[in-house]
Amino acid sequence: MRIATMKIEDAVTTVTAEANALVSCLGQPVIAYHVTEIMREADLEHARRMQLALMRRSIEALVDDGLEDVAAERFAAQFDGRVGSAWRLLHASDGVAH
Repeated sequence: MRIATMKIEDAVTTVTAEANALVSCLGQPVIAYHVTEIMREADLEHARRMQLALMRRSIEALVDDGLEDVAAERFAAQFDGRVGSAWRLLHASDGVAH
């Protein structure tokens, strides 16, 4: 995927790919909504706060769904990294320096 052509839809697709465990306990619409809102946020600090809130919610949902704490934290950290990377790629294509 070229950075210059990345769109919010591409970013959401990139982030949610292979997130089956999270999709099963939070649901695709919930995840897509939150990730889309994070991708729309142009302010780095606010986007990061939103991302951290999603990560906390993801850990809670995964633990409630039966995953052990360590496994949930590991999965959420990987998911968090994907959200952050996609956000940076998306906003770099806008020509915004972050």
